[in-house]
Amino acid sequence: MTKSQRHKAIVRRRIFVSICAVILAAVILLIAFAVKAIVSGGEKDNTPSDVSSAQSEVLSEVSSEESSVPSYPETGPNGLDANYSKLLLVNGKNPLPGDYDYEGNLTTIPDEYINGSLKQVDKDVWPYMKAMIDAAWADGVKLYVWSPYRSYATQEMLFKNKVNRCIQNGTPEDKAEAEAATVVARPGTSEHHTGLAADFNMANDKFESTEMFKWMQEHAEDYGFIMRYSGEKQEITGVIHESWHYRFVGINSAKEINRLDMCLEEYVEYLSRH
Repeated sequence: MTKSQRHKAIVRRRIFVSICAVILAAVILLIAFAVKAIVSGGEKDNTPSDVSSAQSEVLSEVSSEESSVPSYPETGPNGLDANYSKLLLVNGKNPLPGDYDYEGNLTTIPDEYINGSLKQVDKDVWPYMKAMIDAAWADGVKLYVWSPYRSYATQEMLFKNKVNRCIQNGTPEDKAEAEAATVVARPGTSEHHTGLAADFNMANDKFESTEMFKWMQEHAEDYGFIMRYSGEKQEITGVIHESWHYRFVGINSAKEINRLDMCLEEYVEYLSRH
């Protein structure tokens, strides 16, 4: 073999080796891509599974919370509508409108249920109140209505009298109205104007030591009533603890308010967010 022929053979071998190297490199790259694709595919497959699992846990928690809410009845005692409610919020920050009809929906409470001088209540609330009092009597508890509906004029008189007593007891005149308002609502801001609330038996702290109070704590919600003013909620309601003052909100609403440990102000806000 001549020198020229040997040179050409060497060149051909080098070309062959180079081609083989390129092919081998390409095969390696293809294998690498394939492996990466398989691994990536596995990761992608796992991601939805992980997310689904997390969502399931959250949904399970939500479902658990919802299932903890009692299923309230459609009908209350004596066939009363358990879903009927009256959630009108009246307080120092939410006075009744100037054109509010103070007497348009009232009925007179029979004398045998009264131990005070005021005798009117919202006519739609009376069946619930009557059923509650009748049930208390059946249990041997002498529950009576002390102070239900009050006119604007009556509330104005009571408020002025309380302001004067505060002044007589040493409260500065410029602070007397604010102090009085924690005990007696300003005219136009009292729940008594609505006919939806009533004081029972008496209007003093002695009520809390009676069988009537104990019975009301156990049964009032079954007839749609809540103890409206708790000392624990005074910062929200602006009213001192009143164990004798009960407000009609509706049977199922009363049960839910008590379950959530809310006052009416909190419950109205709660409903606006749900």
